[in-house]
Amino acid sequence: MPRISVIIPTYNNQETIEECLRSVRQSVFHDYELIVADSGSRDATPSIAASYADQVITLPGTPHRGRTRNCGLKAAQGEIVVNIDSDVLIKPDTLDKIVRYFSRHPQIDALTGLLDKEHPNLDFFSQYKNLYMHYVFKKLPERINFLYGSIYAIRRQVAEIYDSEIKIADDTALGQKLATCGKRIALVNDLEVVHLKKYNLFSFIKNDFKIPYDWAKIFLKYKGWKQLGRNKTGYAHASRQQLLSIIIAPAILMGVFLGDHSLPFIIVFSLIWSALNFHFSLFLIKEKGSIFGIFSIPVTFIDNIVMAFGIFCGLFIFSSYQNTKGSRRKGRIDEKAA
Repeated sequence: MPRISVIIPTYNNQETIEECLRSVRQSVFHDYELIVADSGSRDATPSIAASYADQVITLPGTPHRGRTRNCGLKAAQGEIVVNIDSDVLIKPDTLDKIVRYFSRHPQIDALTGLLDKEHPNLDFFSQYKNLYMHYVFKKLPERINFLYGSIYAIRRQVAEIYDSEIKIADDTALGQKLATCGKRIALVNDLEVVHLKKYNLFSFIKNDFKIPYDWAKIFLKYKGWKQLGRNKTGYAHASRQQLLSIIIAPAILMGVFLGDHSLPFIIVFSLIWSALNFHFSLFLIKEKGSIFGIFSIPVTFIDNIVMAFGIFCGLFIFSSYQNTKGSRRKGRIDEKAA
């Protein structure tokens, strides 16, 4: 029986899957099995995976990343289950670091890592998103209540606690479910991986709408309001400063539409928003230069608005669904009572 089961969920990932699998096979730690769980790819992904993986599992039906991960999990034999996204490169010592961390911290049930600052795609949005995620995670405490899909590991005995309802942010949902069950999750600050995902303006906006949209459902399902501000953070990997920035950005935009009489309001809130994002802007300037950092300011502002809109839509739709569901249940009970 292998010490580690590495699971890689895939769907039409022929552009990145070979690099990902090759990086796993270059690990200095060798006591592992490599499982690819594929959601019925229609490109060359399965044939590429077959050249590297110990096992390729094909799932029929509509692609669903959470369900795909769970299928790979059921096939896993290792005492530690490691999830790696198919557009991620791990480093030769990544698996070794995971085993060593679990050995040194027997009280920890799961762990997750973060993105390296370096990114192979040099376009603005890919660089910005990668640096944004790196910066956010570097500010987090060691004890957290979420998992990050690019790289996370779970002890086998708790791995079956899985939330398969969430389609996009299934990693956050799994972390929330583990935390709700009293399991301990750690962020390993030096467990860094390289993300190959390439963004353009459209995919950047789409991603930063869909993730907060799913987060809203997770927030409601696991009573996220009870977690706000705990462990020196906001909710999941979003800091208090980030959450406040996301609230203030659309408020500034609304003030602009209200006209000149809202100018004092706009100025005050703009100063607050700038203060909340000041250190992030300095970080970008340090990493990529002044032009990149200055251009990032309006991008961050627009991104905050997109995230806020995703959260609002998610909260509205999911709370409406729950209310409707509750009303139907009450109606059936009343009918039986009558």
